[in-house]
Amino acid sequence: MKKLFSHKYSWLLAAVVLLLLNFAASQLRVRFDMTAEQRYSLSAPTRSLLKNLKEPVTVDVLLTGEFPAVFRKLQNSTDDLLHEMKAYAGNRLTIRYTNVEEIIPLEAREQLFYNFINTQRQQGFNVDSLLKVQPNLQQEVMQQIMNDSLKALGILPYNLQVQQKENESSQRLIFPSAIVRTGDQLLAVDLLSGKTIFSPNPVTGVNEPDPAKTIGNAEALLEFKFADAIAKLQRKQKPLVGYLVGNGEPTGPETYDLVQTVEKSYQFNIINPNTAPVIPKEFAAVLIVKPAVPFSDSVKMKLDQYVMQGGKLLWFVDMLYAEKDSLAFTSRTLAYDRGLNIDDLLFKYGVRVNRDLLQDLQCDKMRLVVGFEGGKPQFGNVPFNYYPLLTGTNHPLTKNSEPVLSQFANTVDTVKAEGIQKSVVLTSSETAKTLSTPAVISLDELKTVETPQLYKQSFLPVGILLEGKFQSLYANRASAEMRSYFEKYYGSFAVATAENSQQLVVADGDLVLNGYTQEQPYGMGFSPVANITFANKGFLQNALEYMTGNASVISLRSKEAAVRLLNKEKVESEKLQWQLINIAAPVVLVLLGAFVFTWWRRKKYATV
Repeated sequence: MKKLFSHKYSWLLAAVVLLLLNFAASQLRVRFDMTAEQRYSLSAPTRSLLKNLKEPVTVDVLLTGEFPAVFRKLQNSTDDLLHEMKAYAGNRLTIRYTNVEEIIPLEAREQLFYNFINTQRQQGFNVDSLLKVQPNLQQEVMQQIMNDSLKALGILPYNLQVQQKENESSQRLIFPSAIVRTGDQLLAVDLLSGKTIFSPNPVTGVNEPDPAKTIGNAEALLEFKFADAIAKLQRKQKPLVGYLVGNGEPTGPETYDLVQTVEKSYQFNIINPNTAPVIPKEFAAVLIVKPAVPFSDSVKMKLDQYVMQGGKLLWFVDMLYAEKDSLAFTSRTLAYDRGLNIDDLLFKYGVRVNRDLLQDLQCDKMRLVVGFEGGKPQFGNVPFNYYPLLTGTNHPLTKNSEPVLSQFANTVDTVKAEGIQKSVVLTSSETAKTLSTPAVISLDELKTVETPQLYKQSFLPVGILLEGKFQSLYANRASAEMRSYFEKYYGSFAVATAENSQQLVVADGDLVLNGYTQEQPYGMGFSPVANITFANKGFLQNALEYMTGNASVISLRSKEAAVRLLNKEKVESEKLQWQLINIAAPVVLVLLGAFVFTWWRRKKYATV
């Protein structure tokens, strides 16, 4: 009897312990991330950001519904990440799942449509008769208005191919994006953006986009994308970014997207060092884009002292004059030195821009006359090796990013500069070569694109990030009068930066500019021939974020998400074996368990 009583209460004690453990588990959130790359863990900068949110944040996820396995994986990863972030942010982070129709309500679309119609009427167009003849016109215009509005927000559609039956498929338009809001401010997050990975087709051997690996890269960037958007929205005051003019820098429609991109996250102002006494320290960073006129010693000293006072410079320079417009009238043109007079300044900081032109087999295309038929020119899209597609490196600025489009780029070399760390952030592909000055650019050279043996150089640097304490070029050159001049405005004439600083040197001035037509400007990095937008804008955004005090968030781009795929050949050869293990083995185990249990019961309760 005593033994039975003890047995009864041991079960009761076990039940109480189990209930207590369940209660504790519901109150305490403990997760163990066993992945080598810590895939399911938030980094320290993200945790700190979420714990110190000043304003409530709302995330609207547009990737909702049923998807194929690859997109479902991205959907689940987004959901897991946001809930992990909410665990640290608490009630200050709200997650909602919605669709684009709810983002722009029907009433708003109708109002935009009526505004559009009224504008057309005022311009003398008979739109009312068109609406009567084409009853679907209103719906089509409203859809286009919504698409344009979403595009302006940075929400891009994706045409998803859905397999229905063995030989049948359909297309479905989805929006793999999210919107992060704080008050009346919002930023769009592109969940799908990331480096496209190519894998050989097992049948043809041709490299094709690999959806699983590509989305794996997109997953690796999810934490960075959301943390970056939240950090920007939490800023009380936007950093001031300057755009240098006065030395032939472009200020026309080719700068449209650059200005729009910078103004979205920063204060933006133009500075002319030829007329300004100094470059104010209030500028967190200054862009120097495609100067065409030599820099005077006075301007160079102003730039140098701005750097010595802690300022950041982003150089996007072409050392050679080489323009596409020159080839519009002749098949040959000469690339010559612009004579910008900045070599000594850049050399002092640790970099040299070479007088050469980069040619690369990985390049954009150009529309050219490829022949004549019936006396009329025949146009074709020809690979143009002077428009290299630059590749990122393992540095957080460009890791897991798509190629960056360049035009008539030069290469760069590093030189000795004490205390300066030099990181290559943009390079050529592994099939490249250079053309030294005096360089004759000839369309006849496009034939060499078909001769890969000529492209023997690999990963030639085009963009370099310099970090450390810079030494002034004028430390031993400045007269007492010059020193007194800068002391008047800065309080001191500095011979070195007091704290670590950064400069970015990219040997292509067109990289952050955009093309344009008479009707409208293109986006930065857009190729009208290939109809592709490359990662130029993302590169500029990341560089500015990194250099204006948000380096910890940019470092999240280094995170990796390993894609552990099954070996297709092994799956095919061992298919039957694993089918038997998965189907037959459980049945055998159940039968074996039943047999053992029956044998045990008979043995225990058998009469003696």
